[in-house]
Parts: sequence; structure tokens; C-alpha cells
Amino acid sequence: MLNEPLFIRADGSPEIGTGHVMRCLALAQAWQAEGGSVYCIGESTRVLESRLRAEGVTVRSLGSTPGENNDALETVRKAEAVRASWIVVDGYHSDGSYQRRLREEGMRVLFLDDYGHADHYEADLVLNQNIDAEAALYDDKSEDTELLLGPCYALLRKEFWPWRESRCTPQPEANRVLVTLGGADPDNCTEMVIGALGRLNREDLRCTVVIGGSNPNESSVAAADKHTDVSVDLRSDVSDMASSWPSMTLQCRRGEVR
Repeated sequence: MLNEPLFIRADGSPEIGTGHVMRCLALAQAWQAEGGSVYCIGESTRVLESRLRAEGVTVRSLGSTPGENNDALETVRKAEAVRASWIVVDGYHSDGSYQRRLREEGMRVLFLDDYGHADHYEADLVLNQNIDAEAALYDDKSEDTELLLGPCYALLRKEFWPWRESRCTPQPEANRVLVTLGGADPDNCTEMVIGALGRLNREDLRCTVVIGGSNPNESSVAAADKHTDVSVDLRSDVSDMASSWPSMTLQCRRGEVR
């Protein structure tokens, strides 16, 4: 059992997307599974906050501008208030100086990264779960910064845990397509994909389209759905992605695709 809380600093919005918060939720669920409590601070949307609270995460508002000096200090003070010693940081505003400020205040830092965007890395741990993650991205790091690189560190939310050992045999020609382009999709790429699928002239194609609760384009996506010849099952604000396509998860469990 964990005897101290996990403190997360992550932002989500229709402009920047919701991926930072949602992958931190995966870490939060794993922490909770071991008996720990979780707090999250950052800019967010009503939908994201509701999801976090439904998962048992305590949400705190951020009074500072993301990325500025006061952001780091405010984060530390709120982490100290709940007796947390680790802060998980996920966001492109967090450069080397931000990480350094957190550590200078006595905090240990887990920094979630995608492509080595920061000028310097001073976190205790840097986690990059992408398939192309490599140590060369982090040549400019502190000597005591440990790297956790590659898909073996993938952050999976708990609805995916039962399928971690599943194996699927792909079909020679697919006729089922899952379209999901994030929790916000500010450029409305979902609608463009639906249009492209419609131009394939495949009467046997069956599409499940999942859009996030922070997507501002739900009405136009629904309209695109009505104007395509492809069979589309449109779903919004799905809380359990692993079961959003029940027939496929059943087939994967059996180790084959029919």
C-alpha cells in the first residue's frame, strides 16, 4: 500500500488536446490500484475534470499562467499541502528551468515527454513511451536523470489491462475500421477521415468513430456521418475505449480475428 499521494501537473483543452491528462490518468489508476491517492492540478475542461473526479482523482485549479515561474512554485506549494514528494509533469510548457525549480524546492519529478522538446532535462525520471524514443533525444540532461524509453513503459488505462497479453491475427483485407483522433481534435480531422473513407466505395466497410467529450466539432462530424455511404457508428465521450468495439475485443480475446 502506498502511503503518500501522487501529484500530477498536466493541462488539457480543445486547443492543445487532452492526451497529456488522459495518459496521466493511466498512471493515476495504477497508483490507486496500489492504494494511493491522486491529485491533479492544471488547466482543464469541464469534461476532463468530471472524468478525473469520477476516477477518484482530486482536482485542483491552477491560478498561474502555465509554464511561468509562478506555475512551478504554485505546483510545489499545493503538492506540499497534501504531503506529496513526487510531481508528475506532462506538458510542452515545462522546460529545463521548470523542472529545475521543482527539484530546487525539494520535489522529485517524473517528466512525461514525446520528442525531446525541452532545452535541458533535470527531472529525476524522464518517460517517453513512443516507439521511436531513444537516448540521443536527451543528450542534454543531468547526470542523475534516469530515462524510461519505449513502448515497454506505455501508460495504459485500466480498461486496457485485461488485453495486455492478447494477440490478434490480422485479416488479409480489413473491413472494420476504428477512427479516433484524440479527445479534442481541434482541426476536425475526424470529419476529413470520414469523407475519405466514403470515397473508397466499400459497401462492406464498417466504421466505429469515437470523438472525445472536449471535441468542439461533434455536430459537423455527425452531419458528415449522414452524408457518407459508409456504415458509421458514431460514439462521443467514451469512458471505456477497450469495450467501445465489443465484437473486436471479443475476437482478440480468443486470439483471432474472424
